[in-house]
Amino acid sequence: MEKTILIAGKDLPYGGDFADGMALAGYNVVVTGNPESDSASVTAGDIVIASWNRPSSVSARSLVLQAENAFTVIDETVLYFDAVVYAQQFTALSPEECTRAIDTMISGYCYVTMEILNRIEQRKANGKLIYIVRHHPNMADVIRSSALRSSTASAAGPFVAGAEAAFTAFAENIAAYAGDKQNVSVILVSCDAQNDTAEKDGSLASWLADYLTSLDGIKKRSAKQSLSWIKAGSKAPGSLGQNLLSRFR
Repeated sequence: MEKTILIAGKDLPYGGDFADGMALAGYNVVVTGNPESDSASVTAGDIVIASWNRPSSVSARSLVLQAENAFTVIDETVLYFDAVVYAQQFTALSPEECTRAIDTMISGYCYVTMEILNRIEQRKANGKLIYIVRHHPNMADVIRSSALRSSTASAAGPFVAGAEAAFTAFAENIAAYAGDKQNVSVILVSCDAQNDTAEKDGSLASWLADYLTSLDGIKKRSAKQSLSWIKAGSKAPGSLGQNLLSRFR
């Protein structure tokens, strides 16, 4: 069955490979783009670029509506925090940069999460929330490690490091919050610098699509299970049993 996925946080052009990967896996894709664009536009048939002004809760609602207008129902939502990209965008330490950092790297994710949870509740249908964090060494990490000092060109600054910690805590607590909701599944995905699957967004998307498909046929995980961060490239639950079964067919 064809499914629709909303990708928020890895905006175009940075999120192009990830969006293309999900489309190649058979998804209808809605991906966030330039918040200054006039409206959503369809490209490549199965990909919609949707405008999103992160500091605005109204824009978060509009983003969800754009996705639903294009493909009727959002089955899965990816909230992608890429510290590698953010480290390039937030380098100053000033009050203005602090405000922009909070709006870009914290508030927007919260607003979209609330909108998606509300829509799932209103539709009385199943939905998945996937939080992906791509880690990048921060200043404190580099000072602690001589290996990082010689291998890291630019460390993430204080605002990015703080926002990553906030994103991680928020995602974990949403997983705990949704633990008793039978129609909401939360998946936490961690991407380290040494992770081969996460090295390229295309391969990450291919793995994620397979992982999410495998979850469709198993019982909803408990809140405690949902709190565990899954390393990109990990085998999906039940995949070992399915492989063993296939050998006896």
